[in-house]
Amino acid sequence: MARRPLWIWPNLLSLDAPLVALAWFWMFKQVWLVKYHQPSLPWFLALTVWCIYVADRLMDERLAELGTGRTTARHRFHRQLRNPMKIGLLIGSLGVFFLMAIQSRGLLLYGMPVLLPVAAYFAVSFYDAGRGVSWFKNILAGTAFAYGTTVGVHFRRERSIWDLALSPEVVVFAGLCMINMIAIDHWEASSGDDEEEETSEFHKTVLLILLLVLVGACYWLALRAEDFTLQTHKAFYLSVMVGAGCLAFLALLRHLFSSESLRVLADVAMLVPLPFFYWLLVDYGIIEFGKLGWNLNQPDSAVAEITGGG
Repeated sequence: MARRPLWIWPNLLSLDAPLVALAWFWMFKQVWLVKYHQPSLPWFLALTVWCIYVADRLMDERLAELGTGRTTARHRFHRQLRNPMKIGLLIGSLGVFFLMAIQSRGLLLYGMPVLLPVAAYFAVSFYDAGRGVSWFKNILAGTAFAYGTTVGVHFRRERSIWDLALSPEVVVFAGLCMINMIAIDHWEASSGDDEEEETSEFHKTVLLILLLVLVGACYWLALRAEDFTLQTHKAFYLSVMVGAGCLAFLALLRHLFSSESLRVLADVAMLVPLPFFYWLLVDYGIIEFGKLGWNLNQPDSAVAEITGGG
């Protein structure tokens, strides 16, 4: 087995997606003022995401072996270590069922709709054949990831599932996830010569337009947050803009990076908003530097009344 650089291992082992999910899970906790959830919930989220990604990559690897899918570094990795990854998936799935059993029934019922885009994604992936950029598949993947990441936090707000579905914070996050996955699909197709130059430029243009629309929407929401809602919402929308900006940077300068590094940097672009969001909350005085939760010296009533710019 050829020696691989250290920076690619989180992606090969499918650890990048759980890290991204946990980062945004924490951010949504701050935005929605959720101070309590079951301690096992983040583990349940991370392990579920990991199992879904490993299962998806094993299926992609099988399609690639049959000549109907795209071959990338992660596909080659899963082909070389197919049996160990299958064993890991089995153990992980058992862990998911154990963690699911200790979650509240209300949470499980609340999160049931998330299974629909997940199931649809695997169905589309199976028949997609892995050629070119599948917009519908990436939309399903982004939707499943965004709502799966946020459903556990939103459940603690004791609101309806429709409130989650129409939440501006979740909608823009879902948009960022979709664009991220479309970009990865586009870059891998381009590097594998699966796309003609004209088609590749079309996807690049559409990608940049989508990012521009997302940035514009977040800017407008941030302005509204400065006037009407908590500073955490303003910090959140600005952080999404940072993630979109990182993806735009990669889209414009992708010729400087290899396909493997682009795949990893796309995940980094989803993590960069976390320190930016944290710095803004510290700057606004909402949390104390070095702590991961609300400023305990600040009463709940004061936190709930924070509005406007810092």
